[in-house]
Amino acid sequence: MRACSQAVPFALSLLLVSALPSPARATWPYSPFVNLRVCGAAGSQMNPAIVSDGAGGAIVTWEDYRGVSQDIYAQHVLATGAADPAWPADGRALCTATNTQSSPKIVSDGAGGAIVTWEDYRSGTNNDIYAQHVLASGAADPAWPADGRALCTAASSQASPTIVSDGAGGAIVTWHDYRSGTSWDIYAQHVLASGATDPAWPADGRALCTATDTQFFPMIASDGAGGAIVTWYDYRNGNADIYAQRVLASGAVDPAWPADGRALCTAANTQQVPTIVEDGSGGAIVTWYDYRSGTNNDIYAQHVLASGATDPAWPANGRALCTAANTQQVPTIVEDGSGGAIVTWYDYRSGTNNDIYAQHVLASGATDPAWP
Repeated sequence: MRACSQAVPFALSLLLVSALPSPARATWPYSPFVNLRVCGAAGSQMNPAIVSDGAGGAIVTWEDYRGVSQDIYAQHVLATGAADPAWPADGRALCTATNTQSSPKIVSDGAGGAIVTWEDYRSGTNNDIYAQHVLASGAADPAWPADGRALCTAASSQASPTIVSDGAGGAIVTWHDYRSGTSWDIYAQHVLASGATDPAWPADGRALCTATDTQFFPMIASDGAGGAIVTWYDYRNGNADIYAQRVLASGAVDPAWPADGRALCTAANTQQVPTIVEDGSGGAIVTWYDYRSGTNNDIYAQHVLASGATDPAWPANGRALCTAANTQQVPTIVEDGSGGAIVTWYDYRSGTNNDIYAQHVLASGATDPAWP
């Protein structure tokens, strides 16, 4: 009886301890109506982008209206759910130059910090492309220029940058570019971990595609060898098609790939808004939404090999991932770790509202038979 009476308080204490939040989750709000405030500064904060810190937390960047113009800030959220106390409350200013900075994108530096790129109107005449390195400590890297390194200040506007790690603490950034004065083209630039632009690459960026008519909204993935594969949608044939190009670590366009890019899909009607993920073998899988049916958008994907050829095991013009009724749009993609990918999108097949669907495409180019 005495043993039993001693066991009851012990059991209760175990129950109470087990009910306490774990240290790793202690600061994260439990209510979906609360969430963790990353920045509550005056004015508006918009268009966040996020990357892992490699330790269970994340670094978030955004465009910020707390000042007289739109600026770029970042904040570090720890795995515990607390904003990193080593970083300034409401975020580290990465760029507070005159006029407007917008559309930030972010990638890990591999050392707990991040590199952020954005389009920048400080010149007062057109948008240029800049980048900044924020250290794990929360300081802007003193080796980089205050308010960011200029990656491209060519004539006319450069817009919609996206970014990928170079695997050595720097990054490759791509954007669409109006320097020709007649149409948008695709360019890229390499910024080193030191904060200098790579001297082996052309000043103001390497041209990846200057084909006739317009090329828009590039997306980028690592090639696993210090270079990158870039995809975009392309009007050279009158309708929007999907193309890709590989740029080597040297800054040269891969000579094994066609000049102005490999056509991944030139099916009838319009293909738009591609996104990309590396395949783990130097190539990439690209997904997009596709109007070839002439009645509604569907979801397709294609595999481009490191050689620059489209994978012959995959259908010409891409594998259909979803051709359900009504419209499917805005796919995003992640590698599956086995040479394939998982794609998700929003889907109007119900005819009453958008829902969220996903599909698994195998390295073979087949949709996974275990999935619907």
